[in-house]
Parts: sequence; structure tokens; C-alpha cells
Amino acid sequence: MVMVSPVQPNNEATTASPPGLSENWSEQAADIVIRSVDKVHDATTGPILNASRVFAYLVFGAFPLLIVLVLGIVAAVRGLEIATGQAWAAHGILGLLFVSLGTFAWSRCPGKAA
Repeated sequence: MVMVSPVQPNNEATTASPPGLSENWSEQAADIVIRSVDKVHDATTGPILNASRVFAYLVFGAFPLLIVLVLGIVAAVRGLEIATGQAWAAHGILGLLFVSLGTFAWSRCPGKAA
């Protein structure tokens, strides 16, 4: 009967680095991957966060301004009705004002048809 001795694993073959690479090549490769992922993360999430902040400020800033504008127009109509004594006169004056403002804005539009 033949006795076979158990084979001991060779630890030197598993820990040796390939020729031309330093001992910590795996750490260097991981650092390169982490740095490149961080660059992509910073390049994409920064602008997205800024855009979402601008959108939120516009929404929450424009909504109160819109309410103030509507209430101002209502107050102007009521004030002109009291001042003139006629509802049609108040509507006519404000209508003339808004048409004049719209005509002025339209004349300043760069792509308007002549």
C-alpha cells in the first residue's frame, strides 16, 4: 500500500504580485475606481441639486407674487369702481392699461412679425 502525504498549499504563489506591479496594486486600483466614481458623482449631482433648488425657490417665490398680483388687480378694479362710480369705466380703464402694456411688450419682442 502506498501512503500519500497531504499537499500543503503554497502561500507564496497567492500573495506574490504579478511582475512589474507593486505589492499594493489592488489598493491602487480600488483608489482609481473610487476617485473616478467620485468625479462622476460630483459632476452630475452638483448641477442637479442646484437646478432643484432654483426650481423650488421659483415655485415658492412665484406663488405668493401671483397671489399679490391677482389681489392687486381686484383692488384696482374695486378702487376705480368707487372712484368713477361706474363698473364699465373701471373695466375700460384697466383694459386700456393692460392692452397698452401688452402692445409695448409685443413691440419689444425680438421675433415678432412686422
